[in-house]
Amino acid sequence: MRKPRPATYNPAQALHLISNDRSGAPLSCPSCAGRIERSPTHTPPPPQAHVTLKCTSCGRIARYIAGAG
Repeated sequence: MRKPRPATYNPAQALHLISNDRSGAPLSCPSCAGRIERSPTHTPPPPQAHVTLKCTSCGRIARYIAGAG
């Protein structure tokens, strides 16, 4: 039996959220307007670090690699 996947944003929402995070703009969930929790918490993250953005209300996540792109 497969493990259930965590809820994720659609690609357009994820790109918007990642773009706002990279530019330092305030973050809110594009789906439910909830608060976004960022891991790692320090800004800017170290190069090539995996950054996870998770909504505390609906649990949706977006991930990206810092310094890529």
